[in-house]
Amino acid sequence: MALSKPSKDYQILLKTIFAECRGEPLIGQKAVAWVIKNRADLNRGYWGGNTIAGVCLHPGQFECWNADRRHLIEDGIRRERGAYDAIDAWLPTVFQGSDPSGGADHYNNPDKEGYPPWTKNCNFLQKIGNHQFYKSK
Repeated sequence: MALSKPSKDYQILLKTIFAECRGEPLIGQKAVAWVIKNRADLNRGYWGGNTIAGVCLHPGQFECWNADRRHLIEDGIRRERGAYDAIDAWLPTVFQGSDPSGGADHYNNPDKEGYPPWTKNCNFLQKIGNHQFYKSK
């Protein structure tokens, strides 16, 4: 599955990966992209349905799109254009490879947010960089 750069799904995914995990290792960034794809493939309304943009923008799912934080995305891109461009370089083909998340549909950074209640409803899969990846039970 190749992503088309001009598409809404691509542009929203690019900004989401940048905002959520630009400081993480490349494999961790790709794993976050796969979490989003896995959610879209599962097509759950409470995650935003079956599109990448729908999943990323669904209220309460990705902190970077919360009303009080979304302005930080464009600010960050201006300040860290190199990081944004680096993600843009590999993102079009990210779904042509295997899923480094191991089928995860959740992730978090426990150093920043601890273990939210939803983690009790998930199986831990692995840790990549600062993020832990989980799959719903």
